[in-house]
Amino acid sequence: MTHSSTSSLATGRRLRAGLALSGATLALFALAGCAPAGDSGSTGTPSPSSSATGKPTATATATAEPTESATPSPAAEGTAVDKTCDSILTADDVYAINPNYSVDPDYAPTSDTAVTATTYNGVSCGWINQSSGEVIEVSLAMPNETLTNTLKDSALADGDIVPTYGTAPEVEGYFSKSASTAQVFTNGYWVAVASPGMAEPGDAERIVVSVLGNL
Repeated sequence: MTHSSTSSLATGRRLRAGLALSGATLALFALAGCAPAGDSGSTGTPSPSSSATGKPTATATATAEPTESATPSPAAEGTAVDKTCDSILTADDVYAINPNYSVDPDYAPTSDTAVTATTYNGVSCGWINQSSGEVIEVSLAMPNETLTNTLKDSALADGDIVPTYGTAPEVEGYFSKSASTAQVFTNGYWVAVASPGMAEPGDAERIVVSVLGNL
């Protein structure tokens, strides 16, 4: 009887201990299953670290724009002149200016303007003073814009503007005392009168007016 009571008590203790152990184990499992709000847990996808290296940013490479080359100016040229010496300055014109002048049979261009005119498809004519042997050279050319600008620059650099040869801008006149040369630009024509005896613009005025009247 005594043995049975002792045995029953031992059995009861073991049962309570087992239940207590089971309860503690369940409590541990319950605690392990609880995670603070926001925790991704052991099975979630890890958040990218703030120190993670991002993709390299593409660096734009500046491409140099091709430099535009300046368009070259047209070459200096002259259109062939459809005038003759007799039409540029007629026999009557020459006689009215000075009856002592006549066509120079041995004429060849010698002044800078005469040489330039013939170089660019123009014409140059000569009249000689029968008394002094002095020659007057009258040249005519039709320069393009490039050549015209060059001739005007040269005329202004070597001389002065002359308003008495015609009305600007239709007629642009110049006179160079050092070169004894008068020059006129009008309607695409370039007229030049050169003679050693000319010392001022008025010395060439009658010839210039006569030539312009025949163009």
